[in-house]
Amino acid sequence: MEDTEKTKKDYEIGVLVRKEEDIPEVRRVVEQHSGEFMNDFQAKKIALAYPIKHETDGIFAFSRFLAEPAGAKQLEQDLKTLNVVLRSLITVHAKISRREAVGALKKRAQMTRQPAPVSQPAASSVHTLSNEALTKKIEEMLK
Repeated sequence: MEDTEKTKKDYEIGVLVRKEEDIPEVRRVVEQHSGEFMNDFQAKKIALAYPIKHETDGIFAFSRFLAEPAGAKQLEQDLKTLNVVLRSLITVHAKISRREAVGALKKRAQMTRQPAPVSQPAASSVHTLSNEALTKKIEEMLK
């Protein structure tokens, strides 16, 4: 049993379902693939930006679970075929420290404060023509 515990990874699952009553069905499928939930699903009703399978709103739910990598891969395939699931996503849970998170936020804030450099066109590439000269050039090209 300890060997399987060591090979299990920490995953996050996000699903978009039609109704809140569909979440236990998703939980059953995850547990069928030897998934062990670390917490309950957190769910929220959302309006969709565009219709998905003829639905304009749905329930977005997410949770963390432990599973073997092969089981997680098969779980992704089974969720695609599950009728109650509109969309699903399984990712490996990223563990970052508070210090790393704060550092990333500071770096992001600094990047947004700096204005983008404005490029000036080269002086030699700008060449203007008078109307007469332009007309003359067009007539030459048409000949």
